[in-house]
Amino acid sequence: MDSTTGNPILTFDQLLRRRAIDEDQTPLLAYPKSRLGVADYELIPGKLLNRFVDGAVESLLRLGIEPVNEEKVVGIYAPTDLDYLVTIFGLGRLGYTSFLLSPRLPASAVHALLQSTGSSTLFYSSVHRPSIISDSILENIRILPLPTRDQYDNDDIYPPFYRKDVDEEKEHLRRYLMLHSSGSTGLPKPIGYTNKRLLGITAGAQKVTSFQSVPFSHAHGLLTYVQAIFHKKTLYMMNGYVAQTHDSVTAAIKAANPGMVWTVPYVLKLLAEKPDGIEVLKRCEKVSSAGSRCPDDLGDLLVNEGVHLGTQFGSTEIGSVLGSLNRPREDKAWNYLRPPPHVVPFLYMKPVGGHLYELVVLDGHVGKWASNSDDPPNSWYTSDLFEAHPSIPNAWKFVGRSDDRVTLSNGEKVLPLPIEGRIRQHPLVREAVVFGIDRAVPGLLLFRSDHTLNTEDFLSTIWPVVQEVNSHSEGFSQISRDMITVANDDIDIHLTDKSSIKRAQVYKHFKDVIDKMYTQEASEGTLQLEIPELKTWILQAFADIGVYLPDAQADFFGAGVDSLKAIQMRSLIVKSLSLGGNSSRCSSLIVYECGNAESLARKLHEIRTGVVNDQDDIKIMEALIEKYSVRPQSISKNIQKPKSNIVILTGATGSLGSHILAQLIALSSVSKIYCLIRRCEYPFKRLSEALEGRKFYVSLSKVTALSADISETDLGLADSVLEGLKSEATHIIHCAWAVNFTLPVSSLEPHLKGLHNLISLTQSMPREAHFIFCSSVSTAMASPTQSTVLSARVPSLEYASPTGYARSKLVAERIIEAASEAGIHATILRIGQIVPAREIGSQLWNPTEAIPLMIQTAATIGHLPRLADSRDGCTWIEADAVAKAVLEIGGIGSNSTRMTQLVYNIVNPKSFSWNDEFLPALKSAGLVFDTVEYGHWLEKLEEGEKDVSKNPSRKLLSFWKQQSTSEGSRTFETKEAEVISEAMRQSQRAVDGSLIPRILQKWKQHWNKNA
Repeated sequence: MDSTTGNPILTFDQLLRRRAIDEDQTPLLAYPKSRLGVADYELIPGKLLNRFVDGAVESLLRLGIEPVNEEKVVGIYAPTDLDYLVTIFGLGRLGYTSFLLSPRLPASAVHALLQSTGSSTLFYSSVHRPSIISDSILENIRILPLPTRDQYDNDDIYPPFYRKDVDEEKEHLRRYLMLHSSGSTGLPKPIGYTNKRLLGITAGAQKVTSFQSVPFSHAHGLLTYVQAIFHKKTLYMMNGYVAQTHDSVTAAIKAANPGMVWTVPYVLKLLAEKPDGIEVLKRCEKVSSAGSRCPDDLGDLLVNEGVHLGTQFGSTEIGSVLGSLNRPREDKAWNYLRPPPHVVPFLYMKPVGGHLYELVVLDGHVGKWASNSDDPPNSWYTSDLFEAHPSIPNAWKFVGRSDDRVTLSNGEKVLPLPIEGRIRQHPLVREAVVFGIDRAVPGLLLFRSDHTLNTEDFLSTIWPVVQEVNSHSEGFSQISRDMITVANDDIDIHLTDKSSIKRAQVYKHFKDVIDKMYTQEASEGTLQLEIPELKTWILQAFADIGVYLPDAQADFFGAGVDSLKAIQMRSLIVKSLSLGGNSSRCSSLIVYECGNAESLARKLHEIRTGVVNDQDDIKIMEALIEKYSVRPQSISKNIQKPKSNIVILTGATGSLGSHILAQLIALSSVSKIYCLIRRCEYPFKRLSEALEGRKFYVSLSKVTALSADISETDLGLADSVLEGLKSEATHIIHCAWAVNFTLPVSSLEPHLKGLHNLISLTQSMPREAHFIFCSSVSTAMASPTQSTVLSARVPSLEYASPTGYARSKLVAERIIEAASEAGIHATILRIGQIVPAREIGSQLWNPTEAIPLMIQTAATIGHLPRLADSRDGCTWIEADAVAKAVLEIGGIGSNSTRMTQLVYNIVNPKSFSWNDEFLPALKSAGLVFDTVEYGHWLEKLEEGEKDVSKNPSRKLLSFWKQQSTSEGSRTFETKEAEVISEAMRQSQRAVDGSLIPRILQKWKQHWNKNA
């Protein structure tokens, strides 16, 4: 609607004509007069602009561009200036759709885009004649120069031009111009703007005089001139032929004196280099940054200096949908974006795990022109990831793109943008790119802006900034110095028009450089040390990488040694120490395998000398049992049955824990559930997101989520909260445990300490509470073969599987046995292989577990193994059946009775055959493979794809090699559990019904997604 006449405006050309007859001839555009000027603006009101457009029409007619009423596309390939805009408007008046092509595009991309739209005409700037116009690939394209100022602005008086037989309603829905995507992941894609869409983006406009530094060939630039012309507010434009430097942009803004600046983070960085750049921004009512993520440090600097910085978020496909420009000036949360009211109904923040959400734009949003999903119908999944503000409702911080995330080989996801943004702030750094997809650790590729320093001095200068970034990053995201490489000075960076990197193209161009960072083997060190000196050296080496150990017995894992630091330490060991030529025996996980400096020193000495210093795990287990077993206390307990059950649950965000929680919520006999969530800022949010991610849509009105650290004596809870738990709880279900088969038992001591603290809590309660522990059948998997494992004490510590996980669980069972003898009502549930439930929750069986990885070899090598008869029986049990059995045996229910037996085995009483039932079920469900003997399958796996990113099953090759094909079977007795638990009695075999096809479907989706 025209604010002057009140009549509807259906096309952009109508808008230009309206501005020509406005009584108040406000300047609409301002562009530097001289070719290389930045501050000598010429003000262009609507009447003059419309005359320019009619002049451009005459110039185009002389070039043979005849009027059309059916859509016809022509390309424009030039820097954006006044000629550029006037040509677009002139072509529009003639009925053409202008396709605005970035002057960064190569000839091949220009040709592909023109072909895709049926265009055979390309305009270029005669002032800036690009080399691509002589490229042979464009030989069939008609190439014409843009009309120039001397052609469309002269003394001739051109009559107003009107096309004949124009249907304005039809024109309203026709494309007026086209943009294209950045091409950061491949060829750019064309994106159309109809007259309707173009005029629609004026909603929510900033109605102030403004300055724009961004080219008009992408959406951010387009948005500003459309809004300026519509609302009659002057837009000052940066000269497209002048390099954007601190001085040039500062001078341009100072001369314009705008109410608002529209720009990108790269330009903000330039302006922030000197005080006068910050000063011109402070004078503006608002400063908008868009196009790529503005680093927090840069934004905070400007805001703290008094700049009212806001960010805009959108894309060519969806328009502008979020922003922080309109927040109150006292609100400093510049990087948390809020949707305008007219957009709110069309946005959905979809949880994608952890604290992240993906932005989905729904059907009906006027700025959305494309769809890439039918869930919900006609929606657009942006791949853009956000996190919510802790207290401001519907405020979202952009953290990166799902396709920007660098996923390491262990599944951890590094968000590169915050890292790159902070490092890019250093004046010596032109660009920074994080790499490491499907690798063990991330790395950093740096491009210099200054070449006066040699590479080593350059790295030494930059390293403190990297260390500062590391201090704010999660362990797996931290970058070690030996994983930084510097690009050659003569190599260009692949950038978009918004000066952000084209990540996929950088990775492709620098593939050899990146590969070399991971394949180069440092020569073995020369330092020969005995065990005492080795311990001292290890403690100091850890201190050098930020891990401070009080003594040689301190547990690495408990001290914060994550997988990255373990790999860093291994690299330091090989580079520094003499290992007698046996560095190949220094496994990638040697740090985790040894557990502390004492054990690591002995292991390294053994590798060098061949003298074995075997640490006795059984003695460690015995010491841990002694350390964490509670002593009997004479406390009178109230054993009267409570009116309702109040349950403390750990592990509620995990697979089994979420099933237990869902069933507790459904029980009328349970009035309250306290979920102890591993320490975090927003425990309830984390819990609800975990449940939704596992497809549990349940009411949490009974649930209180508490941020806790059970390894602390007070569980990391306030005294009042802890006292409340003591007085209320009737049951404690302990389900949380680290499922990590590489850690030694000593590294799992924090879990044993947590168990001790929970038992102590139970012991201190005035009412008798029932302590229920979820153990594992691995505690008895090394029992004598052909034996039956009873629902009773495991006779020997040597019967646990030789992993830290299994041994820690058996230590836990012994601690609970001692607690039971001390008078605590306790139950141990020894649980077997769990599979997804067929009716509720997600049917995705964790693809990183051993059995799913084994099945994946059908897709990678085309074979699956036949197992020996002794390993053929499968007693897998569904997660919901296990959860129900936990509650039934735990006595949680209206008709529950007090159980006195200590141990129950929870495996499916009904077994099936791997060879004769499971493998055929997979084939029936559509999995194609050949069945081969186990040894032959191992050979095929070893001969197959070596890259674990393409063949993740190879990660467990050594584990599967160690499994003997003649290993004897063990049967777990379940009669006692079946007597009590209906879920145990009625459990179904996984091969019966439709469960296997559902699981296979989910696996295939995962395999395809990660291919």
